[in-house]
Amino acid sequence: MNNTRSASLPPVYFDNRRKDVKKQALCALIIPLLFPLFAGCGGEGVATTVVTDATDPVSQTTVTDTVAQVTETDPVTQTDPVTDTDTETEAVISDPSKKTLVIEDFNAVSDPVKEFTMPDLSVFGIAYPDYSENEALSLEGKAMLAVLRRDTWCQVYEIRGEKLSVFREADGGDYLRMYVCTPDYSSLGLTFCLGTEGGSNRSYLAAGAAVVTDISGRRIDVAAGNDTDDAGPGSSLRVPAGFCGYVALSLGNTAAWRGSSGISDIKNTDYLKIDVRPSPSDDGDRYVFDALCLSDSPTAELYPERSGADGESFGTKNEEVEFMLTEILQKEPTFEYCPEYDPAGFPEIKALWLDGAKYGGKDTKVFAYIGFPENASESDPVPGVVLLHGGGGYAYPSWVKIWNDRGFAAIAVGNTGYFPVKEGITDFYSAQSFTRTISAETLAKDPRVMPPDNDGMYSSQGRVDRMWMYHAVAQTILCNSLLRADPRVDADKVGVTGISWGGVIASTAIGYDPRFAFAVPVYGSGYLDEAHSWMHDNYNAPGTKELWEPSLRFENVKTPVLWLCWADDNCFSVNSNSKSCLAVKNSTLSVIQGLGHGHLEGWSREEIYRFAKWATGSGEPLPSPLTLPGKGRDISFTVTVPADARSVSARVLYITEPLSYSPDGRLHINGQNTIDQEWHAVACKVEGGNVTATLPDDAHSYYVEISAKCGGKTYITSTPFTDAD
Repeated sequence: MNNTRSASLPPVYFDNRRKDVKKQALCALIIPLLFPLFAGCGGEGVATTVVTDATDPVSQTTVTDTVAQVTETDPVTQTDPVTDTDTETEAVISDPSKKTLVIEDFNAVSDPVKEFTMPDLSVFGIAYPDYSENEALSLEGKAMLAVLRRDTWCQVYEIRGEKLSVFREADGGDYLRMYVCTPDYSSLGLTFCLGTEGGSNRSYLAAGAAVVTDISGRRIDVAAGNDTDDAGPGSSLRVPAGFCGYVALSLGNTAAWRGSSGISDIKNTDYLKIDVRPSPSDDGDRYVFDALCLSDSPTAELYPERSGADGESFGTKNEEVEFMLTEILQKEPTFEYCPEYDPAGFPEIKALWLDGAKYGGKDTKVFAYIGFPENASESDPVPGVVLLHGGGGYAYPSWVKIWNDRGFAAIAVGNTGYFPVKEGITDFYSAQSFTRTISAETLAKDPRVMPPDNDGMYSSQGRVDRMWMYHAVAQTILCNSLLRADPRVDADKVGVTGISWGGVIASTAIGYDPRFAFAVPVYGSGYLDEAHSWMHDNYNAPGTKELWEPSLRFENVKTPVLWLCWADDNCFSVNSNSKSCLAVKNSTLSVIQGLGHGHLEGWSREEIYRFAKWATGSGEPLPSPLTLPGKGRDISFTVTVPADARSVSARVLYITEPLSYSPDGRLHINGQNTIDQEWHAVACKVEGGNVTATLPDDAHSYYVEISAKCGGKTYITSTPFTDAD
């Protein structure tokens, strides 16, 4: 990307820049019978909490959080990852000469809507894709090509009649096989249903028994879940973006469709349904179907030269990520000032397009707001911070201003590809104010595309340059580089903080970018595969734990980190935050009772700003444990006492049984597992820097909350959550 675009920045804004800087209402329409309702993490909705005895040490009190409302979103939720497969396993050898019984060759499908009896889903705001015939992406002859828009994320194809007579020759050792190609940026959820008597008795083919091989013959892992929400567990598989190959499901592995008695004999099949759930990130994404058949082989012809490999050779996918993010670290940050999107009501904050990492071979642009304190200058540089929003969030100018008012330069990046829907928006918290859609007219002038949206980590088995987390981490590194390069910023004093999913990004980015002066992941952390919340499923999706679990690189992190979390978080759980604190040197933990989960709650805590000022050399530290309590009922440890502390107190917060989350958990959030236990409190004795307490006999697990009153404010830190014995 050439660097000339930065010339449009006004001199009064970047006049002293260094030479190296040259430059959702739809969901409410969905009914559970047809579409899954996914709840998630980091949304901008307010979590209102009422807390009893949450601050002052008390003896044997119960700490209760009452959550009135939590409105948050997670783009994709799936479960039951397919096991016993490996992206680097040997090619599956096919022998198509024994049995291949064609059901549909897609060579002459002129009107899929009519020919496949596709239901009209417009009542839910869902349109049909644009269909055409395609030869370039077909397996042989022609294939059916579907071109998507963002409102075409569900299709249902039904086949009846004589085409299904081939099932009379089927047996349990055969496969239902189809050639599938997803050449752009959308993954594809597929559920296959077999039925008799027009579909009244239905069974689904178990996705856990699926064999998915790319066109070169390599078997790949895919996520399995229940995309339809009405089929059953393990009914759906998700084909990654950038895939071309075979999807084969064993006819010997079926389960009754929820609410149906199921089919008793595969040979009697006279109804076949394919439920398709694309994840279109942009208008124009495509998928291709070809060669639907019954076969004794999970693959057909192999074409190694069409495997889609980019030419680089890496021993593992982790090596590839390391290589690509190292390139990003060395990349010169380039950007373009876009004054038409300057935020109304924030005259000192500016909007810009940052050149991002390539996405499927295409250049990307990333929206951000940036601002500087009034006193920032080349002769008096200020510290800086990169701000990473959570799920359902956007780049927030108000967040930038909070940090500017505290003496930090700040850049808030739109890490899911959203930007203002028009000039002059005033509601920066509304989903109606932001979009990912770029008009054809704009693309004709500027071919850069938006980076991928948050996909819940279910793209971890595809190409790295199509993975959302890769782009999110790359953007974080680039924002760090941009702030460091500005002469008004002290390059050695740039930190990072993130809320929820943004906290996960920050936890990951510090493992790749050693330049950060501090990090404050809020809610999010590492060890998410061990979380008790729904995040456990996201980080146990195929490839995710092995590739993107932040703890994989914690041993290399030297950055001072404050892990700030909510004791009852519905999206994360305190065991993950605590284990992250123990794994990273220079760590401080702050577990807050009654915090709630949201952007406003997450950035309101004063601990964040005190920690950042201390880490950049302009303030006192937080109180923090120097030693750990250890095991046993009589605990004792020491803490640092800040020089400006007027008083320090402590209390034990404990639960009486092992930490667990369930659908009937205490917070009662529809569709989510939440914490089952109540917290109880017992006072500690604090003398100087020594803290002692006796744990009650019924205490199973606990942490110690340390409170320091400094300058009229109370700051809370904690010991890690641990078992009493």
